[in-house]
This record gives sequence, C-alpha cells and structure tokens, in this order.
Amino acid sequence: MLEVIVQNPRDAYLAEKYHASRMEVVSAISEGGLTPSYGTIKEIVRASKLPAMMMIRPHSFSFIYDEAARTVMERDIELAKEIGVQGIVYGGITEEGNIDQALLERVIGWKGDLDLTFHRALEATKDIEASYQVLRTYGKDINQLLTSGGTNSALDSLPRLKRWIQDSEENPDSFQILVGSGVKPENIATFQAALNHTDYHVGSAAREANDFSKDILKENMDTLKQYINQA
Repeated sequence: MLEVIVQNPRDAYLAEKYHASRMEVVSAISEGGLTPSYGTIKEIVRASKLPAMMMIRPHSFSFIYDEAARTVMERDIELAKEIGVQGIVYGGITEEGNIDQALLERVIGWKGDLDLTFHRALEATKDIEASYQVLRTYGKDINQLLTSGGTNSALDSLPRLKRWIQDSEENPDSFQILVGSGVKPENIATFQAALNHTDYHVGSAAREANDFSKDILKENMDTLKQYINQA
C-alpha cells in the first residue's frame, strides 16, 4: 500500500492516475500538515476515487490540544463523516510528553466507522517505546501507525521499524505499521532489503524536485510501487 500526501484536486487526480493506493489529504504542508478546508476535501473526494484519509490537526504549535482545539477536532471529524472519506489521521500527546489517552479515546468515539491513523505525534513523545506500547493497547481501534521509528528519517530507524512490523504481523489485533518520512524512490530498495514491507507513506518524494508545489511524477510513483509490490 502506497499512501501519498495530496493538497488539492490536481494532486488527487495524479495520485490516482499513477496508481497510489490511498491519499492523505492535508493543508499547510509547510507547517507539517493541518486539517484541510471543507471545500478542499469535498473537491478532492469528487476528483478521485482513491480512499482518502483526512488530517485532523487544528494547529501546528504542538501535538497538545486544549478544550477549544478538541471541539474543533470533533466538528472536523463530523465533517469527515459527512463528506465520505475513508478515515482520519490524528495524533495527540500530553504536556508531559505521553500519549494523550483521554483525547485518543474521545477521537475513537467521535470517528465512528472511519479508519484511524495515529500519525507521527508518536515521535514527539518522551519515550517512544513506552508510547508504542500504549498505542498497541488500542490496536482494535487504530488501523495504522504512521511512524519513522523515532528519527527524522525512517532510514535511520530500520531495526526498530523491523521489530514493530514483525510485532504487528504476529498480532492479529494490532494496527499496521505505515512507514513514513525519508522514503524516496532512490532509497526504497534499501528499505525493502531491510523490511520487505508493504505499507509506505510519501509526500515530497513523489514529486518533481521533492517540491510540494510541483506535480506528482509517474516515474517516482512507478519506482516506489515496483519495490513495494515485490514484498
């Protein structure tokens, strides 16, 4: 499964044309990705038949959310259900640097039948292994864990990612590991030699000159899919 970040209907059209498996819909990618507007997500779903995962992140200051932000997130999840996306992408931590379990449980309640990806807020926790174990207890409610394994580039966390992937494969109630950050056409062979994995997430690496203002490229997508499909 190759998930590609999209920000507008053209991105969505090209992601489908070049055989992405799924799209993560965000706005403000320069801020790390925020919740897209109603109009944006509505038009993206209209432009592409690919399953869409909608980012739920009301600000870029941190992954800590006060009650006002939580209310906004609840309303955005209601919109996600109305529009008909496949799922949402969310992550939240406490001021102490732990997984915010209380908020996670509220999000699980709000999302209903939507899929849930817990995103790289995991990398912002004070103890990534302990946080992983906390998330693991929600395996029936979290569908994917998007992670680099704790480093800026997932390429630097291959041993941990391999261990987590094996753990998820051996546990039928676990979430899937979605490897992201630093995955590129030029290094996907290295990832696959180490992980032999099926699920990857890419953003700028799918595009011309690794630039989010440029189009998704067929050759980049072809290379990524070629290696992923061999797993």
